Amino acid sequence: MLTYLIYFMFISDNHGHVNPVNGLGPKIVAKRFAEKGGSFMVIVSLLPSDFGLNAGDINDVEKLYRLTIESSRLVSESGVKSVPVIGLHPAECYKLLERGWSINDVRNHMIKVIDAASQFIKRGEAIGIGEIGRPHWDVNNDIIELCNDIILYAMETARDINAVVHLHLERKGRETVDSIKILADKANIAKEKVVLHHAAPDMVGIGASYGFSPSVPIGRKGEFDAAIQLGPIFVVESDFADDPKRTGSVIPPWTLAKKLKNYVERGIVREEFIDSICKTNMEKIYGITL
Repeated sequence: MLTYLIYFMFISDNHGHVNPVNGLGPKIVAKRFAEKGGSFMVIVSLLPSDFGLNAGDINDVEKLYRLTIESSRLVSESGVKSVPVIGLHPAECYKLLERGWSINDVRNHMIKVIDAASQFIKRGEAIGIGEIGRPHWDVNNDIIELCNDIILYAMETARDINAVVHLHLERKGRETVDSIKILADKANIAKEKVVLHHAAPDMVGIGASYGFSPSVPIGRKGEFDAAIQLGPIFVVESDFADDPKRTGSVIPPWTLAKKLKNYVERGIVREEFIDSICKTNMEKIYGITL
């Protein structure tokens, strides 16, 4: 009976990337995920440079969005239900500043980036904005303030169009989560729509208590184990990059599926726990039926 239940267990990946230009691409990723029992995957935009596109070019940003949306569609057609989340990683801000752009020029560009994403979302082509946020490495206060301005604008935009926001952040526990709560309160966005991507264990409990949606990477040693001690108050992700040059940095979705099944097989969690984090919580975040 246990094998039967595991075979039909609903498994989701809340944050992953596919690269149809330089990686395995959506069809192969979906096929491999489905073969291991994968059911649903959120496809998140990569950087323009991952596709040979230009940083700072809004037309290339829109090309990036179309590639992400098309990749999500192909994942769905290949046996794994999918939705796209579109936006620009905070590394883009850092890259433009290094090229000599002013803080104001970067801010104005990122506003255009978010506005462009909102148009795709309004047309029903995407479900959220992301990943946007702050660098996970140390930067000066001017860059942090710039990124906070961008996060606030994204939250306000998402609030108005009932969209999700995937946040890329530093991993400093309560300090990080408290700072996001201040921005979310100011934006008056529904907290469950704010996904704390790549959330560290010490961000999960406090994040969920504020109503946020912590997303735990299963590939970081010990972190999923720490999160499950808190109960099914989070979702799970691979953060797969689909980059042949970074094969060891994050796990692929099919390994996520294998690991989740293994937790049930070993009796560490019950199937109901996996159903909560992979189906119930995902339905709440995205407002869809899985």
